[in-house]
Amino acid sequence: MEQTSVVVDSKGGLSRPYIENETLNYAADPVVQYMSKTDLQKAITKTRKAMEVAAKAFDFIEAARLRDEVFALEKLFKTK
Repeated sequence: MEQTSVVVDSKGGLSRPYIENETLNYAADPVVQYMSKTDLQKAITKTRKAMEVAAKAFDFIEAARLRDEVFALEKLFKTK
């Protein structure tokens, strides 16, 4: 299910819809708890690369979400 909002400029101009993308969160996936250290490291690397791609595309909200996910994965990695 997508969340949508309507954005209207301050001068009463045309509105445009804002749609938030639903993306997968590795750290919240229950399977991650049972991953080996090697697989967990691969997930961290993949998420970090996706974060860098988002930042280069100026999608800073997505980059921040992925950064938080990397932190959660690294925390789990340290406990293994």
